[in-house]
Amino acid sequence: MNKIALRTAIASAVIAPVMLVGAGAGTATAAPILSAGGAGEISIKVPDKESWNCFALDSNFGLKAGVGTVGGFTRGSNVTVFCFGTTAPFFFTGSVKAGT
Repeated sequence: MNKIALRTAIASAVIAPVMLVGAGAGTATAAPILSAGGAGEISIKVPDKESWNCFALDSNFGLKAGVGTVGGFTRGSNVTVFCFGTTAPFFFTGSVKAGT
């Protein structure tokens, strides 16, 4: 078996079960909504009845996790948010400036 075929088989074996977990739930109704919060905070609003896990990284490499109000970022820093859901599209990336 050549290396490309082997890598494809391994990737399929890992990815397929993960996608099936959310397959019965249909597709996401919307992506999470990002906005600035209070001083050094951002707000991550998740659509109703959907499950998203979010991680946020600011320009000073401060890493935080959660949904709702997430704080502890440098004021005015750019925050990149990565969210993983249980229904397709499974992944969302966005950015917002932390509140000042």
